[in-house]
Amino acid sequence: MKVGTDGVLLGAWVQPGTACRILDVGAGSGLIALILAQHSMAEIVGVEFDVAAAKQAAENVRNAPWSERVHIVHADFRTYTEEPFDLIVCNPPFFQNALQAPAAMRNQARHDVTLTYEELVVKAEALLSAEGRLAVVLPIDAAHEFENICWESKLYLSRCCEVATIEGQAPKRVLLEFSRQRCETERTTLVIAVKGNTRSDAYSALTSDLYL
Repeated sequence: MKVGTDGVLLGAWVQPGTACRILDVGAGSGLIALILAQHSMAEIVGVEFDVAAAKQAAENVRNAPWSERVHIVHADFRTYTEEPFDLIVCNPPFFQNALQAPAAMRNQARHDVTLTYEELVVKAEALLSAEGRLAVVLPIDAAHEFENICWESKLYLSRCCEVATIEGQAPKRVLLEFSRQRCETERTTLVIAVKGNTRSDAYSALTSDLYL
């Protein structure tokens, strides 16, 4: 599991606040869980369906300064049961209708073969505390569909950040945060790189404590 920009974006953008319990769905390498451990004092659980990825994430956590607060669980999120969480984050399967890659593990990570958007939202809603929030990173063209699914589960869009890879290009990713309370949506934009493929000032500021 490589360290991807999507995971870095979500981990850096999410605001843990006073969350005491955080759940990372599809933990992969453990990247997002470790970023949130760095940015909070919360107890963090990373749920990962793939056994090899779960082992890798657990090893990465053991080598991190926040290992006592991060726990990796090999489990299927759809049947996972726990006490409520104040924040649930997920870099979910992309490309629901796209052709699948040959490698099974890559398919699992990038398609909805193990977890659909509907399953993610319904289960997340069941595991959220009364003031809990759900945050995801998605392809821009999936945002409307995902928001509608959340609306049906009475989770309402509170923050939205459209992300363009290069200055001047249309956004390709979107960061979304949902809560149980209806409120005016905070809408922002972010450019990762300016011409010449150098990080933008905004992206550098957002991720300043993550990159070496």
